[in-house]
Amino acid sequence: MSKRMNIKKILSALLFLFLLLFLISFIYNIYIRKTSLNFSKLIENENINDISLTIYYLSPDALMLYPVSSVEDLIQCCDRKIVINGSSLEGHIDLFKQISNDDLKIVMRKSSDLDLRIYYLLESRKNGKLFDVAMWGEKGDSIFVNEFEVKENDIFYDVIIPFLSEDEVKGLENFKMHNRK
Repeated sequence: MSKRMNIKKILSALLFLFLLLFLISFIYNIYIRKTSLNFSKLIENENINDISLTIYYLSPDALMLYPVSSVEDLIQCCDRKIVINGSSLEGHIDLFKQISNDDLKIVMRKSSDLDLRIYYLLESRKNGKLFDVAMWGEKGDSIFVNEFEVKENDIFYDVIIPFLSEDEVKGLENFKMHNRK
């Protein structure tokens, strides 16, 4: 009888582990799918004249009483708003096509506090927001893509460099280096 009870316990434990692994896998796949970003597919049916990129920039040297912790706050206090439309964006659209799911390494920790200096939004007149990026998380090692925290990747920075002034690029490079230490 005790052998039979042991077998039942082992089978119950194995069934529990199997269900737990299935649940973890299911949740992980949903989470990854939500952050899926295939830029080529996003703009495949878009007319370039209907797409715009808006960049909100706050100088890293700007002294703030508190960290800029929301996109709305950054939009209100930004030093510069840059809007690039249609043909001005067309020559740089290949930079955005370089962004892929491989660049989205989800941060598996409690969400960071924000200390935003850059927010950009790519949108379409027809379909609204295609994607957005908010830089940076509290520790400087993460950014937010479509509101999901992902490990920082220079590709998200590189796509907007052509639209920033030389001084702005230098300021952001210094900010990145300082926050990565």
